Amino acid sequence: MEEMDLPDYGNLYPLQVDQLVPLEAAKGQLLITSLIFLGIIVYAIYRYWKLNDSVLMWMLGAGIIAFFNEGNLEVLVHVTQPANGLYPMFWNYGMPMPLGLGVGYWGIFTLATYIAYRFVVTGLTKRGFWLLWVGIAASCLVMEIPGVASGVYTYRGDQMLRIGGYPVYNLWINATGWLFSGLLIMVFEPVLKGWKRIALSLLPCAAFAMSWGVIDIPIVNALNIQGMPDWGKWALWVFSFVLSILFTGTLVEIFATDSKNRWTIPWLNGDRRATV
Repeated sequence: MEEMDLPDYGNLYPLQVDQLVPLEAAKGQLLITSLIFLGIIVYAIYRYWKLNDSVLMWMLGAGIIAFFNEGNLEVLVHVTQPANGLYPMFWNYGMPMPLGLGVGYWGIFTLATYIAYRFVVTGLTKRGFWLLWVGIAASCLVMEIPGVASGVYTYRGDQMLRIGGYPVYNLWINATGWLFSGLLIMVFEPVLKGWKRIALSLLPCAAFAMSWGVIDIPIVNALNIQGMPDWGKWALWVFSFVLSILFTGTLVEIFATDSKNRWTIPWLNGDRRATV
């Protein structure tokens, strides 16, 4: 049998030497993300100092874990970084992962997780849960489209359906992941005391691993199975959306205040609004 060059990420979507981000856009990304991150740090200190709320600080740990896993996720959905990215934090499959991306991903993942937690911990009806899900999905457009449009990063290959260059499937996958993250923190935060609170940095990553590991599988197959016909790609794309709705709907039935199937968790039976 003759030796063959098997396709892999390195030769399918290698470092694109002609994919260059304008210097102004790269500097703008670093400036904006740094300001957002600084604001999160200040707010986290305030929450801890004034309200004895350390959750946001632990979410910063989740954010840094998520960023260093981002490179692997990009391989699956064919995101490529510009060859001239500013101040690379590390190299992923030959691509620089710039500081602006790292600070932004760290900050946004932290903030979105904490916002989801703050909403769900006060108690939401079914309608409230779905509005939160839609709101998180819409926020992804606000966060991602400027980066794609300015050339800070690019989604390559047949992404099937995009808005401003941003693949739509990310909306429902990320919305489900962040909603699930907030719920996991709500459930376990009251019983994680002392050194056990380090688990708060792991719960959002576990939530995203479960949501991406289930809902994203059809998308990854649609993007990476060689010879996949267009109808097959669209079928997998729709299947991913259906999985997201079923997954989110199950969470709503379990946790919504007006659900007949709501779970009763002993340490969550009080009104915690005063503490959040």
